[in-house]
Amino acid sequence: TDYPPLGRFAVRDMRQTVAVGVIKAVEKVDKAGKVTKAAAKASKK
Repeated sequence: TDYPPLGRFAVRDMRQTVAVGVIKAVEKVDKAGKVTKAAAKASKK
């Protein structure tokens, strides 16, 4: 599949929980991403 399984997550900073949530759905967006200068330079090699 294109996506990992949906579920619960927690965001921790310095061993302290700062956010929790549940992923219920993922919307796939077909967009051309912006290419950075570093990425363009790396792809030329």
